[in-house]
Amino acid sequence: MAKRCSWCFEKGHNRRTCPEYTSLLKKHALQFGGNHLVAYVKRTGEMPDGSKPTGELAVVKETAKRASKRRCSWCVNMRMVGEGYGHNRRTCPHRKTWHADETRDSRQLRQSILNRAEALGVGMGSLVLAKKYVYDGTGFDWQKVVGMVVKVDWDAIDTTKLKNHAVIHVQWQNLPATERYTSKVEAFDIPRSWIPEDVAKRGWNLGQQELKMLGKSSNPLATCPKDWVERPITLSEPV
Repeated sequence: MAKRCSWCFEKGHNRRTCPEYTSLLKKHALQFGGNHLVAYVKRTGEMPDGSKPTGELAVVKETAKRASKRRCSWCVNMRMVGEGYGHNRRTCPHRKTWHADETRDSRQLRQSILNRAEALGVGMGSLVLAKKYVYDGTGFDWQKVVGMVVKVDWDAIDTTKLKNHAVIHVQWQNLPATERYTSKVEAFDIPRSWIPEDVAKRGWNLGQQELKMLGKSSNPLATCPKDWVERPITLSEPV
């Protein structure tokens, strides 16, 4: 079905390209100036007499020219002023640079975590201690609960997932038999002790400190893939 103009109701064009509407804008621009002139320049990129706009009207022309072009959603969402023209999100050079930088930093982070986990004995099989608000049969109260790290989601560790991303899974060993509201296995963020100080300074509350070390593991890297540092990393994009 041929498109129909919402202004003149003729087929074959729309209001944005309607010659009748453009003629009306030109007439008003010559007669009244002001906003009518701005609207005409914005629409056609020229003055009513055919000359090039100057001064503030030249800015109007350039702004309209840019607005008519599609802009990369990555650059828009990252609030990169003056960027985003001439490409899309898939081909965005700024997005590619971001991925390269974060991948490099993530590999360095992973290598550091390997060293720290092995030195500290924190990882698979570690015993941890936490305070849990549990039901003891007569009421709720805070109790110290011992747990063991039974799973580490190694691929969930990179520089973009240092907060609010489940990494380690702890199985509680001594929950009261009457406790019905706490899962026997819970997931937690990356341990704070794994995060190097230079990385920790980049943001507040990176990693979790809810779990306290109770017993070191003799093999904290038991389930860590051998190619973990160099394998492809799926980053969590900010936008």
